[in-house]
Amino acid sequence: MSSVTPFPCQNPDSRFDSGTETVPEPEWVKQDLRVPRYDDVVFARPDLSQIIGDAEANRDMFQGCSRDRSGKIISSLRSWARRSVLEEAARYTAELTGSAVELPAGLDEQLLFITGHQPALYHPGVWIKNLLIGKAAQQTAGLSLNLIVDNDLVSSTSIKVPQGTRSNPCFSDISFDDSIKKKPWEETSIQNEELFRSFADRVDEALAVWPDLPAPLLRNIWPAAVAHMQKTDRLADCLAAARHAQEQRWGIENLELPISRMCQTGPFLWFACHLFKNAHAFRSTHNEVLSEYRKVNRVRSKTHPVPELSESDGWIESPFWIWRTGETRRHQLFVKRDQEQIQLSNGTDIIASLPMGEKCDLSAAIEVLKQLPEQGIRLRTRALTTTLFARLFLGDLFVHGIGGAKYDEMTDRIFTRFFHLTPPRYLTLSATRFLPFCKPFDVQHCDETCLQRIQRDLDFNSDRHLTTEQLAGAASLVERKQALIQAQKAAEKHDDSLAQAERRRRNRLRFREFRELDAELSELTLPLREKVIGDLEVVQQQMQANAVIQSREISFVLYPEQTLQQLFDKLDFT
Repeated sequence: MSSVTPFPCQNPDSRFDSGTETVPEPEWVKQDLRVPRYDDVVFARPDLSQIIGDAEANRDMFQGCSRDRSGKIISSLRSWARRSVLEEAARYTAELTGSAVELPAGLDEQLLFITGHQPALYHPGVWIKNLLIGKAAQQTAGLSLNLIVDNDLVSSTSIKVPQGTRSNPCFSDISFDDSIKKKPWEETSIQNEELFRSFADRVDEALAVWPDLPAPLLRNIWPAAVAHMQKTDRLADCLAAARHAQEQRWGIENLELPISRMCQTGPFLWFACHLFKNAHAFRSTHNEVLSEYRKVNRVRSKTHPVPELSESDGWIESPFWIWRTGETRRHQLFVKRDQEQIQLSNGTDIIASLPMGEKCDLSAAIEVLKQLPEQGIRLRTRALTTTLFARLFLGDLFVHGIGGAKYDEMTDRIFTRFFHLTPPRYLTLSATRFLPFCKPFDVQHCDETCLQRIQRDLDFNSDRHLTTEQLAGAASLVERKQALIQAQKAAEKHDDSLAQAERRRRNRLRFREFRELDAELSELTLPLREKVIGDLEVVQQQMQANAVIQSREISFVLYPEQTLQQLFDKLDFT
């Protein structure tokens, strides 16, 4: 557990705070978060045995929180947000499954576990987060929510399927839809229905080259994706329906909600308005924390883990995306105070003017934001504000992948410096499981390094690799080389008295003689050299094969159900 140091509140707009006391902040420590390199391994930090206790501690902390934000108590905001968002999630989940979803009474008392990711056909190390929150909810009689990040850009409409042979495997791209320009998932509909329907059959044909691989999970789940296409052509919804159907078969009953729908709820719009109203303070805190993150983690990139929030001519960048329906490009959102209003802009046009005086509440501004969807305008979170909202207003425990956990080091400090709150604990979870389509080669990087060192040694020190018989036959050459070595050592001690030109001449002569001797000696090791070169080629070829065989980026839909079940069984809370 890292130590904490008191950090003074830095938000200059503290009128809505119930105090300006210092909030303990974790000390900056570079995090060593790496995906597991070996097969069938789950990475969790902290240990899985802590997550239920951490969730209960977070819930108790927020329930007792009387901090005031723009006229609303944090605990009241959480109650409002949880009710509103979970009701929307119940509606969406019912749309996915075709069955009504009833929320239990007492939502404030039940533990809520949250995770999220793009609606892509990702690898098992991502999917494991969904299974974990579902298991945690079952064990605690709580709730679990998966946020479908459909405000991110679609990067691909295909998956990589292994082809070739064991000694020379490769990946082939098999598409579930036509290629498209990068655009947000929520703006993406299925382009080629026939290609979508035939996806599972084409994958089956491709996998036929691996007869020992059991049937992939895709056969079981793709009918749900195709069936959902009759309800909607939204690609994200169809993929989510297929994944969710399998989770239900495993007894996991997560609620599902796209970010696009979360961003239209009243509590989220309140959150956005609060950041708009305090845009200057938030930008200052954000950039200060970002600078410290980069210093601690030795990051030079100006875009990692996120870019700085900019300010120009009174326009302050706010951490949201905005675009119009049908656009393929997301725009930064800029805000500017104009007397009793705050204007929103995409950097070119003014999108909206929000009534927001210094002392008024946010209800009038929220009503304006509610009209944006009817005007074809999308207001969406970025990654940092997605988890900031989810951790502050919704969940009792958020489950991150390794990438998300890295930027939430920033979020923790925004909790303390902007919101003046102790950051709630979260879990970092990932896993590695190789697709068992063929056996990997027993070879490591160190094998290649060792052979390369021997190869180099054969170039310059062949005498070290001669047999006793060979050494006897090459005794004169070896003796001459040893004499040159001794002469070189003596020269390093005594040649300082010689002129520079003379030293260089003698060094060149010795170097030339060394090369001639090494060349003669190396002729005696040609059979060994050829064997080492051959072994090195084999090792390098096997390492290239293993890069495919042991790839952790293969989609979960290609895995046999039993293989995935074995990985998920490792999610033990005891």
